[in-house]
Amino acid sequence: MQTAKDFLVKKTSISPSVRHNIMNTGMVFLYCDYAGFASQNNYGVACSIVYNRTIHVTAKKLIIEHDEGSNYGELLAIVYSLEQLTTVLKIYQAKAAIIYTDCSSISRILSEHYVRHPYYENARDKVIASLNHLNNMFPNVKININYIRKHKNNNPLHRMAHNAARKAAHN
Repeated sequence: MQTAKDFLVKKTSISPSVRHNIMNTGMVFLYCDYAGFASQNNYGVACSIVYNRTIHVTAKKLIIEHDEGSNYGELLAIVYSLEQLTTVLKIYQAKAAIIYTDCSSISRILSEHYVRHPYYENARDKVIASLNHLNNMFPNVKININYIRKHKNNNPLHRMAHNAARKAAHN
């Protein structure tokens, strides 16, 4: 796995679409992902954190009693990324942070007052509470959660999070 990560780090430094993220000294970029293997009851989340020429990948195994779907898992990955961002902002003097997710419904889920599934509502409320907490702790830091769209294709930073989530799910 380390060899794959080394390859992806090298690919990141030569990829024009993400190289500027590594060089940026004012922003933190977080690429989060969820991996779920319902048939094996294995789930994991991960986050690639990019700031000022450094890349750090962190992951954890989730204990979920039954699979609630990929959007739910992606919301949990965002919650995990926000937890990591809290730690990062205590260390670095960033002006802004962008969390990238491959959940295409993220804007809708975060903006709706009513969510059809109670487990989505619970995860959404955790995301909103974490954002509010971060805004209180770091009022000068602008935080956005963005759908990764085309940016996902061949993106080594997202691939690192994807691989780490899958590994955490199976540990």
